[in-house]
Amino acid sequence: MTDRLSDAQSGLRLWGLGTVRTIRPLWALLELEIPFTHEEILTRTPSMETDVYRNVSPRQKIPMFDDGELRIGESAAICLYLADRYRDSVTLTPNAGSAARAIHDELCWFAMTEMDSVLYTIRRHEGLPLVYGESKVAVDSARDYFIRSSGEIERRLSDGRKYLVDSAFSVADILVKSCLDWASIYKIELPEASQAYAHRLSERPAFQEAMKQNFTPKAMAALAGDPKS
Repeated sequence: MTDRLSDAQSGLRLWGLGTVRTIRPLWALLELEIPFTHEEILTRTPSMETDVYRNVSPRQKIPMFDDGELRIGESAAICLYLADRYRDSVTLTPNAGSAARAIHDELCWFAMTEMDSVLYTIRRHEGLPLVYGESKVAVDSARDYFIRSSGEIERRLSDGRKYLVDSAFSVADILVKSCLDWASIYKIELPEASQAYAHRLSERPAFQEAMKQNFTPKAMAALAGDPKS
């Protein structure tokens, strides 16, 4: 494990790298420009089995985030917590109780239930057949389902907007962008507006830094030929 930001004063720690899901909270932290420690835990490696990590994450999943006594292990929940807790630094969510926030949160749950979970079906039954069993039927169905789901994102982008909600970059963009990138790993062709949207977000400095920190040479060597969810 490496303390990537040794001068971290806040006590915030993010555990995990090398997956589509770990890049989400990492990207959010970098957008917020708050100090944190990055523990470089790779999925399906002995580092997941240490007593230290078992204590932090009994589920032995990544990402994992801790802020003192608070521990959160779902990528979307981590991002939303950070956005609300540190909104005085940078605003990554609309105001609570607003119409824009309702639309934002709907998109967040849509990304997790209708995009991420569908892609994970491909991950299980195409990428990890020895663990979950190979199923071409399940994979083909998931691909078709994701294409239908991506049509909803395309519809929302059809008016030429830069971001998904309220003309401002938000957690919803982080979650949706990560799913679009994940789909590209599985060679799922995205609609035109979604491709352009994903490309625009790729130009954000925080995203580019998150990519460097999440997909390190060590991580890429360990995960070569095996895109992680």
